[in-house]
Amino acid sequence: MYRLIFLFLSAAALAQPPKMELNPNGFDAIDVSIPATPNEKLIEITKAWATKANQREKGADVTDVTANSLTVSAYKRDAFFYRDRGETHSHRIRYSMKITFYENRYTVAFTVNDIYMDGDKLVTYKLPDYFTSEGKLKEGYTDLEQSLERTVNDLVTSHYNFIINFR
Repeated sequence: MYRLIFLFLSAAALAQPPKMELNPNGFDAIDVSIPATPNEKLIEITKAWATKANQREKGADVTDVTANSLTVSAYKRDAFFYRDRGETHSHRIRYSMKITFYENRYTVAFTVNDIYMDGDKLVTYKLPDYFTSEGKLKEGYTDLEQSLERTVNDLVTSHYNFIINFR
């Protein structure tokens, strides 16, 4: 019995999408394997996911819909934070996910378009501004990378789980 549970949990853990990692230019696109599903169905499911996943925010826009791709744009409150001199700064983002479907996989390109401070004030900083020319996070931005990666991977995993459960 325990072996069966362990096997199930191991298979579920392996079936997750690859982790997106923050770099000075944002996030590199990833490939996600899924069971073969018609593109029309995947686009329909993704539109439903966008609506459901962003109902607490100001909704989501689905644009650039083609026979095998679409772009989901939305806001995410508390998307990342950093600590500087003992003070925590939390930020909201406007993001887009370009999703392209293939026979038994899809690619996700995640872009942080805008960053907002508390009170929804647009910040002039873009993601590359938080990094040094050597590609390291600038001093004073402790936890930014970890918190933003967690948010992005939660969104990507949420989309994946929605597809797997509602195909």
